[in-house]
Amino acid sequence: MSRGVEVVLDAGPEHAAEAVAVMHRAFAEYAATGLPSGAMTETAHTLREEMAGGTRVALLRVDGRAVAMAKHHPAADGSRYFGRLGVVPEERGNGHAATLVRALRADAWAAGLAGLSCLVREDEDGNIAVYQGLGMTVVGRGERRSRTGALIRVVEMRDAEASAD
Repeated sequence: MSRGVEVVLDAGPEHAAEAVAVMHRAFAEYAATGLPSGAMTETAHTLREEMAGGTRVALLRVDGRAVAMAKHHPAADGSRYFGRLGVVPEERGNGHAATLVRALRADAWAAGLAGLSCLVREDEDGNIAVYQGLGMTVVGRGERRSRTGALIRVVEMRDAEASAD
């Protein structure tokens, strides 16, 4: 049976609660690592505030049910920065992250931006590999203070074509 997949790159503030529910399910596993994700501190209210400041929310739905999301906005370096890309556990492995990344990239290019950029936890080899397989490359390493206050080691990734400039 074919499943209906829909990507909405600019889900409005009325979808904030739905996006946060996906985010919380997607990022809950980090609590077991000792470095819980700051995603767990986000609420529909805080997300709507971000959206009022220019952050957009992408939702991927399967048969009408939101199963993946990402926040995104134009970055100062001319790329489209995305973060909090998450897929609910039971939908992982179905290509939803790749579908979102490709849609975000097409949107970035259509807006005249130089592709995508993101930060990924340094110890998330699987996520880094997925993004590399989608044409992104590691361009830097550092630390970032999470919304929880934890200091997390991250890699900065950028579309390979954009990082060659």
